[in-house]
Amino acid sequence: MNMDEEFLRILKYLPGKVSSAAYRFAENLRGKEASISEIRLRANAPMSLSLGDRNVCLFDGKSIVCNEFELAETLQKLCEDSVHTYSETLKEGYVALENGYRIGVCGRAGISGDSIKSIYGISSLSIRIPHPIRNVSRKIQSLLLEDGIVKSALFYAPPNVGKTTLIRDIASSFAGGNHPKKVVLIDTRGELYMKEMFEDGLVDVLRGYPRAKGIEIATRTLSPEVIFCDEIGSAEEAKAILSAQNSGVPLIATAHAESREALLRRPNIRMLYENEIFRYYIGLTRNIGDSRFVFDVFDTAVSVASLC
Repeated sequence: MNMDEEFLRILKYLPGKVSSAAYRFAENLRGKEASISEIRLRANAPMSLSLGDRNVCLFDGKSIVCNEFELAETLQKLCEDSVHTYSETLKEGYVALENGYRIGVCGRAGISGDSIKSIYGISSLSIRIPHPIRNVSRKIQSLLLEDGIVKSALFYAPPNVGKTTLIRDIASSFAGGNHPKKVVLIDTRGELYMKEMFEDGLVDVLRGYPRAKGIEIATRTLSPEVIFCDEIGSAEEAKAILSAQNSGVPLIATAHAESREALLRRPNIRMLYENEIFRYYIGLTRNIGDSRFVFDVFDTAVSVASLC
């Protein structure tokens, strides 16, 4: 693993004992393919690092424990001493920072009626480390771009398989090169766009927009040749996607599902399927310790095929 800038950047916000342990652990990974994908702090419980299918909670044979004050201070630093700026997303359980960071936040919820009004007493922080990973989608790109025309596709997999990494790479490739497409990213949770992946591309980014509203605005005002968004599934999103498709704008999106059968049991995804919104439904898997994707492709115009 190369000690990339994004990993080093996040360490300076963490308690010293955490950043030291994480740095030493990352040093030992040099030359290996795995990289740290998450740092998780828990109040009065062991911190952990995640990479691949491993969760590591012992460092030099010892656990590292933070208290509630250290977690609150870490969140304050991550938010550049302006936690109130992120109050709306905090109520949804996360903070989205620049360049693809998402911090999952657990704590006590202040409730008014059926609504969450505030979060306090922070008990854990899940800091996901973004990595600008390129050239993981080459095998599937020729399927999605046929004679210069983008085909719509829905990628599905369980969490942490790499759906966002994959569609980010596809979007970056389509937006750049000798024949770039006008790409719009609906980056609702601040995880899709990374500056270094799109510096020279034709990309417009709607950050923080609800997916449904972002798709509507992109279709109406930005004349995209393809829209990308992550984790679709609500009724409102399905309606916006139907409207966009009627305008002829292809969509490449992701959804959580263990299998195509499970995916199509979701009523809103089923509605999109029945309205022939996506040309391809593509399941993703990766073997343990292998960064390469295996694609299980269902072509609604033809049949099931497999790319390995």
